[in-house]
Amino acid sequence: MVNFQKISSSPIEFDIEKNGIKFNGNLVKKDTNLVSCKGKLKGVIPYICDRCGNDFELSIDEDINLFLSNGIFKDDERANLDVMEFFNGQIDLEEVLQSELEAYKSDYLYCMACKDYR
Repeated sequence: MVNFQKISSSPIEFDIEKNGIKFNGNLVKKDTNLVSCKGKLKGVIPYICDRCGNDFELSIDEDINLFLSNGIFKDDERANLDVMEFFNGQIDLEEVLQSELEAYKSDYLYCMACKDYR
C-alpha cells in the first residue's frame, strides 16, 4: 500500500510480484487526487487456450499506463483516461496488478498450436 499523500512529482519506484507475475514501474503525482502509474507486467502463468481448451504457459510482457484516483474521478476534459479509483487514501499495487492482469486475460488468447489456425 502506498499513501496518496506520500506521492510527489518525483517518481516513486515500485516492484512487486504475485503468482509469478512481476509488476514494476513508478508513480508520479499529476494533481491533488490523481497519480500516474507507468510500469510493466511480466511473467508466465498457466492458462487455458480459448480455442482448443488445452493448458499452456502464457507469457505476459505488457506495458501499463494508467491513472490512479484518490476517490471518484470526475473530469470532463480527461474523460478518456484509463483510471482506477481508490477510496481509502491508499494505492493497493497488488490490486492494480490483479486488475491489469485480468484485463489482459479478458482477450482471446491461444496456445502455440492454435495461434496460426484460421
